[in-house]
Amino acid sequence: MGRLAVELANSAREVLVTQDPKQASEIEEQDDAMDDLHRHLFTVLMDRDWKHGVAAAVDVTLLGRYYERFADHAVEIGRRVIFQATGQAEPTADVTP
Repeated sequence: MGRLAVELANSAREVLVTQDPKQASEIEEQDDAMDDLHRHLFTVLMDRDWKHGVAAAVDVTLLGRYYERFADHAVEIGRRVIFQATGQAEPTADVTP
């Protein structure tokens, strides 16, 4: 998740510099990968073989949530670049705060 967050940050920086709406729309695909990892994280945490305790599970859950939100912010940057470059608003997904 950390590696993907760095890739998302680099993508967001790149679209801010280039103002390329096509490249900006591709950020959402990277976000989908982050969402998949976030869901998978819960299967790992809920597994009976989790032996790291409740405190570690809470920390990992929060960290996963922060990475997922970070990715959502990169998507929002992409949407804003698309709007700036084209004047067209990209439809927003249902994002929970």
